Amino acid sequence: MPASQVTARLQARDLEVIDKTLFEPREEELTARTIFDMKTDIDPGAETYGYDVATRSGAAKIIANGANDLPLVDTDVKRYFAQIYTIALGFRYSLQDLRQSQMTGKPVDATKAAAVRRGIAEKENSLAWKGDSRYEIQGVATATGIQIEAVGTNAAGTSTKWVDKSSDEIVEELRKLRTRITVLPGYGDASLILALPPVQFEELNRRYSDYDARTIMQVVVTNRWFSKIKRVADLKGIGLSKSDSLIICHSEPETVQLLLPMDITRQQEEYQYPNWKVPCEERFGGAVVRAPHAILRADGI
Repeated sequence: MPASQVTARLQARDLEVIDKTLFEPREEELTARTIFDMKTDIDPGAETYGYDVATRSGAAKIIANGANDLPLVDTDVKRYFAQIYTIALGFRYSLQDLRQSQMTGKPVDATKAAAVRRGIAEKENSLAWKGDSRYEIQGVATATGIQIEAVGTNAAGTSTKWVDKSSDEIVEELRKLRTRITVLPGYGDASLILALPPVQFEELNRRYSDYDARTIMQVVVTNRWFSKIKRVADLKGIGLSKSDSLIICHSEPETVQLLLPMDITRQQEEYQYPNWKVPCEERFGGAVVRAPHAILRADGI
């Protein structure tokens, strides 16, 4: 039967409640978006995006009046191309679902739309942080040229994991790791973010000591080392030997952006007996990392 002859179909009120659920993601579902700038001025039809990564060299000097030996900031520019792909997921309603909705005068249950929203958000987050080498999609934590460091062991020399380290050791480790970026020219006062896997994020809520009722988190925040401290599930097992990692980075657009030519979009619903199928898609290209030296990944926490 053609779709035009089906009496039980998605109505305007159904699509309204679906769209309201689909296009209003919860903040915790899109952790990368809460940290990094989104580059959206790319046509959705584009399949690649080219950008330059430059390493600054050269130094200013005093020159005599009329001299022509002007020093130049010579740039070693390498051209990179981000691959843009479609992230797609859909849901369906049976004819009976729609008949019941029409009988009760209520819109369809939007739970399925919420599941699609979460599914696409999870894939976007995964690509933003981890990338996908099979499709040449670059992630913040796996980008070419970022700083990568293995954290040291605890005082006993038995473990590198935070769960086995004292509060003092964790705070000192964060201080030292942060300096890997702040000692770079131009980054002394840079606003840095700290991203942690869930277990290590919760470790920061540990009481600092028997004599200090503050948490480790409160101590770190007091030092004003980071503008944001975020929980990022995708950092679990991302390091060498599948170890957990943290990320410290400068999150401004000149360092990194997320490539989003098309945000999540609901396409025209399709009928195939006995269901109406609702396809949804997004165009995404992972992370565009222009200053990889301003990103540090520390493995083994």
